[in-house]
Amino acid sequence: MVALKLPCILAAITLVSASATIKGVAPEKYDLYKPSSNGQWTCLDGSKVISHSAINDDYCDCADGSDEPGTSACPNSLFYCANIGHIPAYIKSYAVNDGVCDEACCDGSDEDGGLIQCPNICQKVGEAYRKEQSNLQKSTQAGLAAKQQLIKEAEDQVTQWEEQEIKLEDAIILKKSNMLRLQRELNDLEAKAKTSAGKKSNGSSSLDIATLKHDVVILQKELEILKNILGDMKRNHNHNFHDMAVKSAISGYDEFMIRYDSIKADIEQDLARVSTENHDDVEEDETEENEVDVEESEEEPVIDEGKQPLTIGETLLEKLESMLPEGLKQTVKDALFPLAKKEKKPKEKKSLDSSISNEADIEKARQLFKDAENEVNNLNSELENVKKDLAVDYGKDREWLKLKDVCVEKNEGEYTYSLCFLGDAYQKSNKDNTRTFLGKFKKFDGGEDNVYKVHVHSQGTRCWNGPERSVRAKIECGLKNEILEVSEPEKCEYHYRMLSPAVCQSNDKVEETQENINKKNTPIHEEL
Repeated sequence: MVALKLPCILAAITLVSASATIKGVAPEKYDLYKPSSNGQWTCLDGSKVISHSAINDDYCDCADGSDEPGTSACPNSLFYCANIGHIPAYIKSYAVNDGVCDEACCDGSDEDGGLIQCPNICQKVGEAYRKEQSNLQKSTQAGLAAKQQLIKEAEDQVTQWEEQEIKLEDAIILKKSNMLRLQRELNDLEAKAKTSAGKKSNGSSSLDIATLKHDVVILQKELEILKNILGDMKRNHNHNFHDMAVKSAISGYDEFMIRYDSIKADIEQDLARVSTENHDDVEEDETEENEVDVEESEEEPVIDEGKQPLTIGETLLEKLESMLPEGLKQTVKDALFPLAKKEKKPKEKKSLDSSISNEADIEKARQLFKDAENEVNNLNSELENVKKDLAVDYGKDREWLKLKDVCVEKNEGEYTYSLCFLGDAYQKSNKDNTRTFLGKFKKFDGGEDNVYKVHVHSQGTRCWNGPERSVRAKIECGLKNEILEVSEPEKCEYHYRMLSPAVCQSNDKVEETQENINKKNTPIHEEL
């Protein structure tokens, strides 16, 4: 019985041994080439069943070429080079035994047909590759350290901008309060001047309301800060430490917060209502004032023959009397009539001196208000610039912030090409030094994982009878910022290959990326 089983066991061992040494198959795929119990084998695409011995017989049986991994019989098959001492690779099967030592197969396993003898140079190639990778790793580490410095400097800059933003907002509130005060003083002086000339003024009350509204806004902001401080104290205080003053403050804060939202809503509603009413009153007052002015301009003082001409004061008194309600006419007339009867010359002199003094005061007040208004406008402009800087996309960790407008260039013989990060790109002729604008920074466009590794510059000077010039800069990790090469694959479309520490990744990310590349994209060499 044992004698009968022995030949079967030996046959099975022979088949397994054969499947384990099939030429052109990667070790992880050996199981796919095991024969069936009756010595048959199925093509990997399932299209056909052939004898296991037909594998690598230099005749293409399977449609997918899977039966000829170690010969050139099937042009659509792949040959596996083990490359011990270096990195495994695949080449197209039609390159097997073609009389050419394929660079991807450094072990020479693709040429065993006798046409040429290819030496195994994988150890030498592997050592050179590992040395190159080691240098690359050191360069990456240095670039990563430089990137961390860029990120730190960017964080410091952002902190400064945020502090500046807060200071500017506070300064604007205070300066605006001063501006409104000066505006109110100016309006009061102008109102007095108009009153002395017999004209009605209605602007002071509206400005008073505007000033009060602004003051209320300031108080609201300070109240919000105080509320936040008390909220932080309640949240972060030591609950095991029984400080009665702290407990009392927290209790008062809790009671206040119950009605805070209601009080805040009432204040905002009142402010909105006052603003609307004041706006309507101002429009109504301006309309009435314009009507009065029109009436005054149309009326002419009538001088009867045989009567003395009316003085200016008497004329104004008569006009004012016609405008006043019946209940006030006599009172105002009794108060103003003696003034209207005064001699002309002394009155004119006094009026002239007073007018000159008023004009000087008004001009001084107007200049102070103008200076205050300009100061507020300048602060608002500065605040707007800070907000714009904070809103710009400078990269995931703002690594590009400190490189903004840092420029590099590359001499390519006929032209020198330059690029300023997040800025402009140029082409300069080395013959006559004329510069051509290639475009300004438009966007990052490196894809989902590496979006900040590709910079697009567009809207450059239009080519003659062609498109606008543009630049697509692909940036790799490096210690220095530099341009490695420039090409023009399409008319007026320039491709820059560059280095910068801003795109360097940490060791874990680099290893993960390289591992994915090795898994998904094992090198395949194809002769052209």
